[in-house]
Amino acid sequence: MSKVASSPTLAEAFSDLISQTEQRAADHVRSPETVEMQEAHARYWARELGADKPIDQIDEVTLEQIAARPRKPPKHAARVAGPETLRKRMSTLRAALRLQCRRRRLARVPEFPPILAPRPPIPEVLHTYAEAMRLYESLPLHRARWYWLAVWTGQRASDVERMTWSDVDLVAKTMLIRSTKTRKPDGIRVRIPAPLFEVLAEMHAETHPRPTDHLVKPWPSRKTTLPLHCQRCGLPRLNATALRHTNLSWIASVAGITPALCKWSGHSSTRHLERTYAHALPAQLRELTEALDAVAATNDNAGGGKP
Repeated sequence: MSKVASSPTLAEAFSDLISQTEQRAADHVRSPETVEMQEAHARYWARELGADKPIDQIDEVTLEQIAARPRKPPKHAARVAGPETLRKRMSTLRAALRLQCRRRRLARVPEFPPILAPRPPIPEVLHTYAEAMRLYESLPLHRARWYWLAVWTGQRASDVERMTWSDVDLVAKTMLIRSTKTRKPDGIRVRIPAPLFEVLAEMHAETHPRPTDHLVKPWPSRKTTLPLHCQRCGLPRLNATALRHTNLSWIASVAGITPALCKWSGHSSTRHLERTYAHALPAQLRELTEALDAVAATNDNAGGGKP
């Protein structure tokens, strides 16, 4: 049997990768969203390279041609994915090939080309509590409560919709927040911010829910209806991700970028937070200058003079 004939196909390689990720999701070390992402990437690569393509025929030249395509398509041409999307797709393909290499079904993993991307723009956010209230009051009540839960917990949309009343302790005024995408499905227990506590207490008094009941219903149309409501309120067109950015920006603007914020957001380090939320930090340059003045003052008191 020839080498090509014995090589797994692209479809088989992705099937193995997705099966592995499904098992890890069941073990709570990967998120269900990762499985969905890999399935979407598998469909992309099947269209791009062919599902039946032997994986030992995927080489550096093939990958470089895909990476080097123009980022801006000609007029009326199909939309081209941005560099971050391509980077994620390449990463998933690399993972599929590495798995086959570990299982000794592929001799070597090709060298993948670098995917350069410009620094992402500062995300749009709600800047003030007044803006947040204006949007809350413009939405239908059940959507307003979904939005309020998202903006005060900083969770991703899927985790907002996972919350049940068993996650909330109105007596202790605490709640459980999760970051399933970063493999923290068990979450952490935090104090409920006062504006959110008022709404949750009102909701509980109205419906007397069971512990297994979800706090809010899914909002499948939020990708279109939320930006439209923002526009009507004279606000930037925000999506659910922008609500998370709002929450983390508000915290960073007062408390700074700290390990506690890292734990709240579900990140493993502050590096990503520093790249994304440095603009929200309070102005501290004056404090730095005052620190230098204090050093000089100490030197003067010790008998030192001008240089």
